[in-house]
Amino acid sequence: MEEIRGEIPVTAVDLVASTIETNTENNGYFSIFQYDFIQELSLVCSTKKQFNSSVLDSLKQNKMFEKLEDIYIPNASEENFFKNAKWSPDGTCILTSTNDNVLRIFDLPRNALETADELDLNPVLACHAGETIYDCCWYPMMSSQDPDTCCFLLSSREHPIHLWDAYTGKVRCSYTIIDHRDEIVGPNALSFNLDGSKIYCGYKNMIKIFDLHRPGRDGQDCKTTPSRKSREGQKGIISCLAFNPDRSGLYAAGSYSQTIGLYDESNNELCCILQGTENESIGDIIQVQFSRDGKYLFSSSRKDDYIRCWDIRNTGEILYKLERSGNTNQRLSFDLDITGSFLVTGSLDGKMIVYDLINLNPKGHPRKVLDMLAHDDAISATSIHSTFPLIVSCSGQRKFKSIDADILEKGQNQNNISDNSLKIWRAKGNYAWCYYGAEGEVVIHPATNIEDEENTTTKENNPEDQGTINYGDGTNSLEADIAMIEEQDVNANTVSDNLSDNYIMSYVRFI
Repeated sequence: MEEIRGEIPVTAVDLVASTIETNTENNGYFSIFQYDFIQELSLVCSTKKQFNSSVLDSLKQNKMFEKLEDIYIPNASEENFFKNAKWSPDGTCILTSTNDNVLRIFDLPRNALETADELDLNPVLACHAGETIYDCCWYPMMSSQDPDTCCFLLSSREHPIHLWDAYTGKVRCSYTIIDHRDEIVGPNALSFNLDGSKIYCGYKNMIKIFDLHRPGRDGQDCKTTPSRKSREGQKGIISCLAFNPDRSGLYAAGSYSQTIGLYDESNNELCCILQGTENESIGDIIQVQFSRDGKYLFSSSRKDDYIRCWDIRNTGEILYKLERSGNTNQRLSFDLDITGSFLVTGSLDGKMIVYDLINLNPKGHPRKVLDMLAHDDAISATSIHSTFPLIVSCSGQRKFKSIDADILEKGQNQNNISDNSLKIWRAKGNYAWCYYGAEGEVVIHPATNIEDEENTTTKENNPEDQGTINYGDGTNSLEADIAMIEEQDVNANTVSDNLSDNYIMSYVRFI
């Protein structure tokens, strides 16, 4: 197999069409899942105790090397905990990174939405990075139906950036960053732009941009600060990157120097800097993510118990903070659902927390709609499926043996509970037929699930009905329901603008 394969098609793809079931025969009606987080999540599948072992034992189990005795592994005795987990753009598989410096791909079981029993999750592909993994990301146009698009990027310490094939587990090509001392630099942050044509890499005082189709050393250097001694610009290690989904050309770069820079993609110039105040520090930024409408930016920091929401339209101020237990140096990743209505995050105490970003409390802050114990250890990452009501979470953390004499005499250990696992959860709820309003907002059609309340009990008792659209008693088609409602609207001289607030799902403008 050749190292460099043919060019990946980078034609712009309508994300709405790829993630939402569209009905072209009914004037653009499509279905969106409405989550009901009042009910607890049900566990679909997990790795169980498969990774509750040391790094050395895990490498032996996967048979990554022929002779492990001849290889020096610095962290061989450490636990093989999960660091990150990300759904693929088409939702068919999960990309994970673990403490043994191996990227693994787990396929979504075909009967994940139908079975009531817990299934086993086993990796179908494993790629060893060679050194500590900094970051990884999927190609945004990835589709399992097109093998050429099935690839992901990997960044590791003192190694070039590798583009891996998700089918063969081989390196397609590499992108190398060389510093002023002629040494290879592994970027701390990786991200594709929205159309997948360019690769953005963040490291100390620099953002380097590669053309996806031109591997090697050639790339555009964008300094975040004029010089080391300069106080202008954004200083420090760029630790995370995110692009605004409204296609305005704006992208955010978080830094370990406790700042967030907003840049213009057209010229890569710094637009503004978001930072804390004298009274409140925002900590070392480890993740940034835009809201679906592009008006807000969410950020999280290490050794910090809050996820902050920034207003990037005019003020650049913090609107509110979402609480979670996160006093650790480890990355605890959060995610937003496809509509931007819910934010899901893990915590240091193993709880999965969901906030409703649309239905606010009297203070104008998001409501906490779910707070459940999902793991027996810190939840390092959570990710929401783009189409199905599934949430993936992974857990584990680095543990150190206590040197306290009193504790050693009693034979106790502060961190004696380990849960290094990957789990897929199924959320409760119903599908709703929607359409786009005059301003691009998503509006739920009145014909949607008229008898949902009566059918809730039936759905809970019949797991096979989960993940299907409810048409009431099953005798009336969607076309008949919509035609009936539209006829009533015409007779009453009403328009869709006067629909009840119950039919407004969110004021989120899709891409």
